[in-house]
Amino acid sequence: MTAPIDSIRSAVNAEPAHSPYRRSFPDERITVRRRPLVEAEWNMMRAFMRRMERDDLHQRFGHPFDFEDEITLRRFIDVKPGIGEIAWVLDDAAAIAGVSHRIMVSRSEAEVALMVRSDLKRLGIGEFLLRDMLVRSARQGLETLSGLVLRENRAALRLAAKIGYVPREVCALTVELALEVGRTTAVLQPKQATKPARTVSKNTAAL
Repeated sequence: MTAPIDSIRSAVNAEPAHSPYRRSFPDERITVRRRPLVEAEWNMMRAFMRRMERDDLHQRFGHPFDFEDEITLRRFIDVKPGIGEIAWVLDDAAAIAGVSHRIMVSRSEAEVALMVRSDLKRLGIGEFLLRDMLVRSARQGLETLSGLVLRENRAALRLAAKIGYVPREVCALTVELALEVGRTTAVLQPKQATKPARTVSKNTAAL
């Protein structure tokens, strides 16, 4: 099922100012996989990666890898059962608009990563995906979400700060950010949706 871009924007804009984490997401808006992708899903992912601009790939991975190469694509995108998770949201044409990854690095901490399609930036999709991941992680008992962001990626750093991530380590090229999920559980009170939506290894520049 698809998640209209206007609906995504509305979901973010409706966030209460006094409680930045009070958010629930209708399951219809998010597809979550904790197992290897099947071929139909790989076809969707290939189409998504072809619509990513070179600079955006650099911001995400620290290098504009050639994702037309199948080995490279699967190396960075595929899910390892038991430790990995991928989630995506679709546009009105049922094409992937944004993708989030989560990889467990310990029993209590996961590393997260995010990509928004180059032609759909600044519509709130990234925030939608990150907040959904936060809600899901809190329900599953995770304590910390972390990620690496290139210091030059100011948009990702602003988004991370808005969500509640704080710097844990600053290096020459990257900033490691962390969010203590446990501190948000008191305000993660799910709301019933009034209307359903229509419908890998550690990498730099993760958020």
